[in-house]
Amino acid sequence: MDLNKWISVDTTIENKLHIIYEKHMNSVHNLTSIKDKEEFFVKHYLDSIYIFNIYDFQFKTVMDVGSGGGFPGVVIALFYPESTVYLVESIRKKCDFLVELVRDVQLKNVEVINSRVENLKEPSCDLIVSRGVGKIKNILNWTTGVSRETSCWLFYKGENVFEEIKDANKLLKKKNMRFENVRVENPFKRTYTIINYI
Repeated sequence: MDLNKWISVDTTIENKLHIIYEKHMNSVHNLTSIKDKEEFFVKHYLDSIYIFNIYDFQFKTVMDVGSGGGFPGVVIALFYPESTVYLVESIRKKCDFLVELVRDVQLKNVEVINSRVENLKEPSCDLIVSRGVGKIKNILNWTTGVSRETSCWLFYKGENVFEEIKDANKLLKKKNMRFENVRVENPFKRTYTIINYI
């Protein structure tokens, strides 16, 4: 898969992406059902970072809620080495995998946190991302302790995101927040939902 068709990838990052793929293929934990390399690159790597080419996020600290196999957090850390990325994962075996992955890919800007995000009171992050974990309303409530009034939330969602937005509408109004959806149809289907304070 030539990611350069969609985003700018240097050789160092590309080599590390191959290492991450191999780590997933050789893991006993089965953190992804996707085995085909091209599909893996599109649905995990490209999906994780594509929105950053479209939307201008301002951040120094990122929290990936329910990081699982490291997506999108590990990919964000690769492309933004000057940022600090916190991978929050409540399941111990997934955390062990993430610690090993971060070590093998030599990501100096990543910290793995074994906890439920709602139990955290720090660190306070600029950008909070969530992919495949919980509904928007729940994540907004759970991340109260790690957010501030300048924080931005990025949710990786599907076509049915409007039901979640409707469900979260009361909370958004109460917190004086606004949402924006960015829809991508090619090379994959994704709705990115971005939430900010007004």
